[in-house]
Amino acid sequence: MPRYKTYYGRKNRSWFKTGAIALLLGGIAVLSIFVLPRHVTRSEDGWAVDFPFFSWTSRAPAPSPAPTLPVIVEDPPPRTPVTPPPSPSPSQIPRRPEQVRALFIPLTLLGDAGELEAIRRRAAEEGFDILALEYKDIRGTIVNASILASATEILNQSDITLTAVITAGADSTIPFGGNSDWALKHTSGLNFKDDQDRRWLNLYLPEVRDFIIQQVLDAYDAGFGRVLLTHVCFPYTGGAGQIRYSEDETAIGPVAAVNALLSELREAVGNRPLDVWVLDRTAEDGSAETAGQELGAFSEVFDLLFASLNDDTVFIDDAFIPVIPAGFPDDLEFFLLYNEQGRYND
Repeated sequence: MPRYKTYYGRKNRSWFKTGAIALLLGGIAVLSIFVLPRHVTRSEDGWAVDFPFFSWTSRAPAPSPAPTLPVIVEDPPPRTPVTPPPSPSPSQIPRRPEQVRALFIPLTLLGDAGELEAIRRRAAEEGFDILALEYKDIRGTIVNASILASATEILNQSDITLTAVITAGADSTIPFGGNSDWALKHTSGLNFKDDQDRRWLNLYLPEVRDFIIQQVLDAYDAGFGRVLLTHVCFPYTGGAGQIRYSEDETAIGPVAAVNALLSELREAVGNRPLDVWVLDRTAEDGSAETAGQELGAFSEVFDLLFASLNDDTVFIDDAFIPVIPAGFPDDLEFFLLYNEQGRYND
């Protein structure tokens, strides 16, 4: 029997148990001497053991409630009244300057920065005080806003007034758009076209007059100091007798219709400078009844009256600033010029 115990290793297992117990007791002794004292504390509540690796099993104490603070209610400080900025001062541009030297710039040139810079230099060298930019041409085209902004930035000078030139009655764009009923009609029912291939707006219609007035106001808003209107009238050349007017329109008459536009214009623009280009016949004879122009009514509403007159024409009235066309629009010799002697030339 004894030899069987040795053969199955029972004696070796007893030594293993003895060694393991010795190691365990040694480890406990080391912990007790070197580790345990650092984590055992004594307080009024007794002894406590704090092992960091057991902290995850403990529940954090509930936070103490925040102390109650006294509520203090204060009246807000009185608000300082905000003073609105002062209104812009009235325009310093004289409505009727004593002398005018004006250079006309057609719409087709407004997108050419090089030409505009040359015009600006020429204006400065020759003493022009008005640059008249075509804002809405006889075809009904209105200048592009971005092109206009670039042009005015180049041309704007403190000693030069920018004038917007707007064609009023003649318009070959509106008759082909959504407001084709605004156009004057031929007796055939089609849009009327004069012998210069121009269509016209019907100034008898209040909505047409409102449209023209809005173009003028838009030009002021775009930064122009003055506005010069052209073709403030009905058709006056060959074929005007073929226009179909209603009985009510015929009873009113073209002069009354144009004068209604003049009155509404001046009321809308207030004290801002507003000029007009009258027909040659109106300037020479005092009226052009078929076109609806009477010199007296125009003189009361507009500040400067421009006219295309012959070089040998005696200057008619101090309110007139003559217009001398030459070479338009191929060169820059088309300009408005008036000197202090009352003579005009190109």
